[in-house]
Amino acid sequence: MANKTIQKEELEEIKEEDITEKADFEIDKDAFRGPFICCNQETARIKKIFSLKGMEFTYEVWHCNKCNKDYLDDTQGQRFDKLLLIQKLLDENLIILERSVNFDGKTFFVRFPSQITKNWKKGSHAHIKILGPDEYLIKVEK
Repeated sequence: MANKTIQKEELEEIKEEDITEKADFEIDKDAFRGPFICCNQETARIKKIFSLKGMEFTYEVWHCNKCNKDYLDDTQGQRFDKLLLIQKLLDENLIILERSVNFDGKTFFVRFPSQITKNWKKGSHAHIKILGPDEYLIKVEK
């Protein structure tokens, strides 16, 4: 199978024992964008409702009318992840750390325990979202 271009239809026929050496492949930049093929037909974009503590949020999925499966593309998945994060925050089933707020004469700061920061790198950026006057959501990007 070396140096062979495999068509989409042939991909389902490949078995693990057929791969005997290193295989290089490329994933199309739009591979994770809908519409998707399910049950030999194209999925349709529909709106769904996510209920959370009396609030309703709408989000979109790619839906197969034949088997009723829903698929999320990369953008939809990121949006749905945010809804799940909101649900997690509202459920308050999170690990809570109590830390002192320090002041160095110019700036207030909070120290994080080393168990949390061990994978942080110098030059990382913190994105802080203000949830309320005394509540913040911090995301550290490496």
